[in-house]
Order: sequence, then structure tokens, then C-alpha cells
Amino acid sequence: MTDMLAIFDIDGTVCDTQEVEGRCYAQAFEEVCGISLETLDWTLYPEPTSSGIVRSILGDDSELATKEPAFRDRFVALLAEEQPKFPGDFIPIDGAVEFIAKLSAEKGITVAFATGGFDTEAAFKLKCCEIDIAEYPHATSSDTPRRRDIIPLSAKRSGIDLSSAVYFGDAPWDVEVSGILDLPMIGIGRRIEDLRKRGLRKVFRDFTQPDALFEALCAINQERQSMPKRISRVER
Repeated sequence: MTDMLAIFDIDGTVCDTQEVEGRCYAQAFEEVCGISLETLDWTLYPEPTSSGIVRSILGDDSELATKEPAFRDRFVALLAEEQPKFPGDFIPIDGAVEFIAKLSAEKGITVAFATGGFDTEAAFKLKCCEIDIAEYPHATSSDTPRRRDIIPLSAKRSGIDLSSAVYFGDAPWDVEVSGILDLPMIGIGRRIEDLRKRGLRKVFRDFTQPDALFEALCAINQERQSMPKRISRVER
């Protein structure tokens, strides 16, 4: 196998985050920014990342530079407070930890993370899943608010070209950004029927079929090698 990069989203893909996260986000935003969120439907925001939502709402607020980190810290503190009460919202997707370990042990495969969460948010959630984010190349919305920029940055930090990457994600915006980047995607998580409707062919509820997942990775790699090399379309 030629060198391959497996890039994992975190929320809903590795960590089975659910309703508590949204409530904590809304509470922290109101406490720090003094504004109530109109919706917790992330698909309705122009850039559904932790920093992207903050910046889209606060706009040209002169205090954005201080409010954003204050919000981030309060949000992560609330997540830590809620985790013991709702542990099921902070557990790994079935088989995720084992599958990531399997890929990490494979010669020629590098594992990285690319998440729309803040840096400390991502570290906390992965820690709940017994994964140390510092051990992997990664990029977050603390680096840049746009997911289409977060994923290439993660690849750059891994030292492997994005053209050799496969992305694991769970959400509609993951499908969208994978299309923008010409990036093969494997769908994971609770929204697999939605992902199928959006044209994604390789989808799995979880990671409990590691052999099938690995075969899907290999099939993508073989398909890619048989096609003319493409240049990723990163919209700027």
C-alpha cells in the first residue's frame, strides 16, 4: 500500500457526542457573549465550527478577540461539568479506538484528526475516549474557522499530501467539504441514512466491522491509483 492519510472528524465520528454539547455551547455563549442562540441546528450556520459560529454571530464586535477564548474556556468547562452526569454523550463510537489503533499500527498509514471544535474542546473529548490528541497530527477551528481549511491543514501537519487522504466524517457539512476538496469520504455514525441520500457510497454505523472498513480504505486507494492525479479544489 502506498502512503495513505486517514483523517478523522471527532464529533459524531470518534466521540459519540449528542445533545449535551449543544446545550453547553448555548449556555456558554449566553453567559460570555450575552446573546441567546436562535438555533442549535448547526446546518443553519454559514460555517458550522465552534469558532465559525462565534465569529458569524459576533461579526465585527470589537471584543471578539477576548470573547472568543473566554467563550471557548467556559464551553469546555461546562462540558467537563456535564460529562459525569451524561457519560454516554462522551464515549467513543463502538470500535473507534480499536480501529484507530489498528490503522496507526499499519505500515504506510498515518492517522490525523481534523475537527470543527476548538483545540481544548477536541483534546477533552478525545481524552474522554482515552485518546491523546497530542500523539497525532491535527487541526481544529482554533487554527482556522473553515472546515475546508482545517482538513488541509491537518494533512499538511502530517507531512502527507491531501491527495493521499481519506476522510472519516458523520455530518452533511462533511460531505459538502469532501466534495469541495475532492477528498474521498467514509461515512460513520448516527446519520448514515442522510449520508446515503447525499450520495455517499461507503457508510458504516460504527467501527465494529474493522475488516470491512479497512477494505473500503484499500478500495479507495486502488481506485485513486488507477485515476489521473487530481488537484484538490480548495475554495479561498
